[in-house]
Amino acid sequence: MTNEQEYTSITHQTELDAYCQKILANSDISWIAIDTEFVRVDTYFPELSLVQIQDCLGNTTLIDPIAISENSISDKPLHSLITLLADTGTTKVFHSARQDIEVLYLIENIMPQNIFDTQIAAIFQKHGELAGFARVIKAELDIELDKSQTRTNWHARPLSEQQIDYALDDVRYLAPLYEKYLELLSPSELSAVKQDCDQILDESLYKPDPKLAGQKIKNVKNLRSKGLAIVNTLAQWRENYAITNNQPKKWVMSDEVIVSIAKRPPKTEQALYKVPNIKASSVKEFGEIWIELIDNVFASDSSEFPTPKAKPKKISLEEEAIMHFLSSYTQQIALEYGLVSNHIINKNQLLEWLRNPNITPLNGWRAVLVGENIKHLMSGKAELKIHNGKIEITQGH
Repeated sequence: MTNEQEYTSITHQTELDAYCQKILANSDISWIAIDTEFVRVDTYFPELSLVQIQDCLGNTTLIDPIAISENSISDKPLHSLITLLADTGTTKVFHSARQDIEVLYLIENIMPQNIFDTQIAAIFQKHGELAGFARVIKAELDIELDKSQTRTNWHARPLSEQQIDYALDDVRYLAPLYEKYLELLSPSELSAVKQDCDQILDESLYKPDPKLAGQKIKNVKNLRSKGLAIVNTLAQWRENYAITNNQPKKWVMSDEVIVSIAKRPPKTEQALYKVPNIKASSVKEFGEIWIELIDNVFASDSSEFPTPKAKPKKISLEEEAIMHFLSSYTQQIALEYGLVSNHIINKNQLLEWLRNPNITPLNGWRAVLVGENIKHLMSGKAELKIHNGKIEITQGH
């Protein structure tokens, strides 16, 4: 696809400063559509390659952070962009904002403010939870986007015309998509989108904390205290190593290897080679360190070990029957909206809610789609019926 619309190219800090100040000074610019391109193939931290912006007046701009950094003598060459993103008076529109927010936040550890994520908004238009931009644009605007540059190297310079067109399309069509959603979504749906977007702006999501690295590792529920301590110790070491060397953390040791070691802790460096899926090269380089870390866990006081999560009280037959009843409703909503039922509310959340009706485990889009209705079903204020081959909810009498 060839774009005819003109755009401004920014490659120097002075140009960026003037551009951002102009937007902030213009009261007619209440929102901007923004997208980023970045590289994260062989690094721990994402590296920003490009920033595309289209303001609500239709002006499109391509910001080259690589050129700006090379041409600047400042230690904060992108500071004016960060200031613009942190301005609470200007809405920043993204599609699938999480990764964009991460790469932009890490520039100066300053969080963008007041965002709107059209991927979240698209849930209410029945596009599913993680709808890709091209699919949503096709469905909403009937425009077929070029996908040929999806895996391109955005650090390469000079950028090709195809790369530039691809990058600019992401904001040229994001702007009208946002305008359409502002008209289509109800006040409660727009409020839910804002609630979910505010959660994306939680700094703890983007600040690596090696001490908490073990909490991100799955399949540990059957481990006892000592096993969990080994998981935490190895995960913390891996996180620190990855950060220090700016390498993907799984290059050295995968989550599966950490769990396998915790289940059957090797006593010698040689025994590490028998751990399933472990890299021999990593054992050769780090095996001695890992065995020392495992030995330190064994030498520690057991009172320092983490406590395994308590197993919930066994579900009763009555609770199970009610769970099936409520699940039938969430499954129907999941079918209608192209969602996964467990991603709306999972079994543990539903059981906890059933046992503690005063809690509210759902917020944002989940609360709007099913939260209030589940509450009404549990209190007897709503009923389920089968109509035209579908499960429907009606207010009780």
